Amino acid sequence: MKDSASRLRAIAESHYLDALIREETPSQSLFERAMLREKQGKEQRQKNLEQIIKAAMAACKNEVAGEPDFDWLVRYFDMAKEIHNSSMQKLWAQVLKREITNPGATSMKALKTLRDMTPKEAQTLQRAASLACSFGTDTSRKLLLGIKHQTGLFSFSRRESVDELSLGEYQLPYSSILLLVELGVLLATELESGEIAREAPLKLSYQGHDMMLTAKGKGITLTYYRFTPTGNELCQLLGHRSNAQYQEQLIELLNRKFVVKGDVPTSFHHKV
Repeated sequence: MKDSASRLRAIAESHYLDALIREETPSQSLFERAMLREKQGKEQRQKNLEQIIKAAMAACKNEVAGEPDFDWLVRYFDMAKEIHNSSMQKLWAQVLKREITNPGATSMKALKTLRDMTPKEAQTLQRAASLACSFGTDTSRKLLLGIKHQTGLFSFSRRESVDELSLGEYQLPYSSILLLVELGVLLATELESGEIAREAPLKLSYQGHDMMLTAKGKGITLTYYRFTPTGNELCQLLGHRSNAQYQEQLIELLNRKFVVKGDVPTSFHHKV
């Protein structure tokens, strides 16, 4: 392993910034070193864009294409050229493909949010997206936290009880929730649905699989975090990435207070 000084020296040399820490006097002038660094930066940005185009081409099949807005493309390329990480480049390739097949699908705000994410932050968003569901007539993504219900036989003795999901078991602890809030992809407030009527089954969708929930009693509600419009856009970009263990816990939780019917798969391929 290199010590810190050796690591810094290597970084400086690779970016043409080592002139003042060399033992010998540099042969190039200050202007020449600046030009070399500028040339290197331009070549790297061109390489980044070409890698993204290559990944986008590999993702394209025979989908019907539209015409992306020219201004959108200019701003997209201006941001994408600074993406060096290979995993992030694949995400940006998906953005471009999505815009070609569905012009106007990705807003500038979503692009800027993605641009400012580190690879580690993007992985946190991917984990959250793999646990996201939607329910009712609202198709926006949500992180289901639990089920509230009333206990007690008589109105004067009733109290609320909560059956909760443990998101921390799926690498999404509360610190990750706070991070997603800070990134602007998740609302900070824990929300609660209205009471779910027994006579009107509630549709719940998890990663492309639909279930109908019929409440077993009165006073049952769902608690959840809601993705922002930007977060919802990015979740759509990531597509369906199911988590088998989470699915099992979700179904087990729902069965406590609902009769669950519909498309309930028994196996998934987990990928984050």
